[in-house]
Amino acid sequence: MPDEIVFTVNGVNAVPAQRISLVEAGLLERQHLQQWVIDHPEVIDSDMKVVTFEYGRWITAGGMPAADRLDVLGLDRAGRLVVVELKRDRAPDTVTMQAINYAAMARLFSLDSLAEVHAAHLGGDTTTDEALAQLKEWAEGVSDETLRTPRIILMAGDFGPTTTNAALYLYESGIDIRLVRYQLYLTSGGETVLSVARLLPVPDAEEYMVRPRSSSGTQVATQAAKVRRASAVDRLIAHKTIPDGTELTIVVPDQVGQDRETIGAWLATHPDRARVRWHNDSSGPAEWAHDGARWRLIRLISHIIETATGQRPNAQVWAQGWFRDQNDRTLHHLAEPLS
Repeated sequence: MPDEIVFTVNGVNAVPAQRISLVEAGLLERQHLQQWVIDHPEVIDSDMKVVTFEYGRWITAGGMPAADRLDVLGLDRAGRLVVVELKRDRAPDTVTMQAINYAAMARLFSLDSLAEVHAAHLGGDTTTDEALAQLKEWAEGVSDETLRTPRIILMAGDFGPTTTNAALYLYESGIDIRLVRYQLYLTSGGETVLSVARLLPVPDAEEYMVRPRSSSGTQVATQAAKVRRASAVDRLIAHKTIPDGTELTIVVPDQVGQDRETIGAWLATHPDRARVRWHNDSSGPAEWAHDGARWRLIRLISHIIETATGQRPNAQVWAQGWFRDQNDRTLHHLAEPLS
């Protein structure tokens, strides 16, 4: 039995959709799969901004150009580069080595050279200074130093055991690598549906692994490494930096371009709309005073944007920048020393 089954539902009738490949759908890796990721980077990482794609301006130490071409290069909110390698259908066993090679080359980017590449990607009359400002607006702490440790994301229709085992070894060795699998379905109504799922890392993956027993010191070090790799919210919860019940204020960040004044006015209409109480619970850390319900941060901010403007967010929501403590510090600033 396949590990995922998709149905189209009409009342009591549920009709299974047919699994199809890119080829069967008449779609291509670069022309279609790559464009989906560029247009919707949240399908592989909710905190990634696309810097460029099809980047091939590499040069060897001897001054010779290299023929390698990186599918997508991104930047996350922590200021780290994200190397994205896309494969049609099943990924070859050599894909991990290919991605490591790209990461090794990408780590030599400086912030200035990255801004030049991003300006070329944006096109038009975008200057390097304008592109640099956009990168800094996206990742407040970005610097030459943060660019030195790129993350790796591999996206394919399937991964064999060799690739999965190699990626798991790299992940346990401290390399920030992620496997993302996509699948196309053809519904009974003739629509083509895309499903995306993260295979690695998965929550509580350790429960399904058999390994030699480690010493308590090694276990502590492993747990510390997991905390360092975690998101800002996960780190805040793991360290209990914010006590349960602490009141936070929702403030629209300056970089929000979607009806910022409208959202701010909606929040100000009722005092409870901009108030939350913090809970060290990843399933719902924000207790919204407006409805008394517990929310995940991204879902709450997305709900506020949609309610205030009548439209869904037209850009990725960086929720940790919307919440401030009594000292006007964002969750991002509170979590930064914990990374």
